[in-house]
Amino acid sequence: MSGKLGQRLGRFVGLEEPRTLSTRYIQVAEILGSRLRWDEAECATPVRMDTSDGYLLCLQRRDLQAIPYWVNGKPVAMMPLNRGQFLFLDLNEEHASLTRGPVDCVSMYTPRDAVQQFEQEHDLKPVGSLRTANGVAFSDHIIRSLGEALVPAFERPEAASGLFVDYVALALLTHLTTFYADKPAVVRPVAGGLAPWQERRAKEMLLANMDGKTGLDELARACRLSRSHFARAFKVTTGTSPLRWLLARRLERAQELLLNSNLPIDQIASHCGFSDQSHLTRSFLSAMNVTPGQWRRLRRS
Repeated sequence: MSGKLGQRLGRFVGLEEPRTLSTRYIQVAEILGSRLRWDEAECATPVRMDTSDGYLLCLQRRDLQAIPYWVNGKPVAMMPLNRGQFLFLDLNEEHASLTRGPVDCVSMYTPRDAVQQFEQEHDLKPVGSLRTANGVAFSDHIIRSLGEALVPAFERPEAASGLFVDYVALALLTHLTTFYADKPAVVRPVAGGLAPWQERRAKEMLLANMDGKTGLDELARACRLSRSHFARAFKVTTGTSPLRWLLARRLERAQELLLNSNLPIDQIASHCGFSDQSHLTRSFLSAMNVTPGQWRRLRRS
């Protein structure tokens, strides 16, 4: 799905693709994330996005000058975009551009039915269409943060935590339906938490897959809940999200192995579900204010 849709969303037409082109795709729940980048092109690069029943956010990670831009074959005024700004497009229209200079763009595509599913999960009234604007540079620090949070997943998709990227998708849908909808959504808080059997089952599944590959959909199905209901009920029950709960268990397991084994730190990272030693070190330093190696030496001295 990702490759075919990605090719449709950003096709090069009329000229060859830039020689330094790099593309990456990841499926984030119902949202398709992509990263498109190239260095300074020798000439202007024509790009066209075919129509699709959904919305596309194009977050620019480099400054992008104003470029020739067309919607449904008609020219549209295009604003320059500073780093961190984004375009927000309705893909029921066909968009084309003639892009100049280097590009580094993180895009997030969400189909309309994903927005409708989000409404159903939260028992919301229909929010209507999302407010897009052709050729307009949007600034929103939350959108920027969510896009930047996906960059490591593009760099190493095989090490990306499914649980983490699912939360990015939920956060994006929550933000879009709250601040960009014709009829903004109001998500009601959940009073009740998980039943004891649901809490036990969810924790068992998380501990069985400490790398975070078990996503919210799978956890929610096992608890017979919608994804959003599960995420909120888990937090009511435990006081934290499944992602943070799992991170705490990973760190506890790492402490046990640091204290009671002679395994090197890179192997401990692997045993505890971290993508590599640097991932463990960053998480440990954030939680404990010391590195794993320093913690081990202090406890064993």
